Amino acid sequence: MQDGVYWLRVAAGDTAEEGVAVLRRGLVNGGGPGHVWQGRLLEQDGAVRGTLAVRIWNPSASSGLGMFKVANLDIRGRLDASARSFELEGHAHGHHVVHLRISGHWLGELAEDGPGDGRNGSVHPGLT
Repeated sequence: MQDGVYWLRVAAGDTAEEGVAVLRRGLVNGGGPGHVWQGRLLEQDGAVRGTLAVRIWNPSASSGLGMFKVANLDIRGRLDASARSFELEGHAHGHHVVHLRISGHWLGELAEDGPGDGRNGSVHPGLT
């Protein structure tokens, strides 16, 4: 999968949450109004596999995790490279009741360290 910033929609049952995630070298870090998503996703020939930990950070958020505050998910799905999007499903280890559907769409490239990193008044080339 291409490194970058992604929009995500994470749904479980009749609840859904949207947020953003950063993917760099297979590592995912992101979140939304109620949850943090962290893990690893690897893609080969359009098939995506990985693991994702989903943690509630906002106790007032509705959650598809049931009574759990953290769920460790096995992730499987497909990447549509031409559309820069993916559809994934996650199942919690040992908890058949936690099942998430994840849609993602690439938003843009990551900022790089160096002359255009925004320090000392400089601006990243993609932001001008």
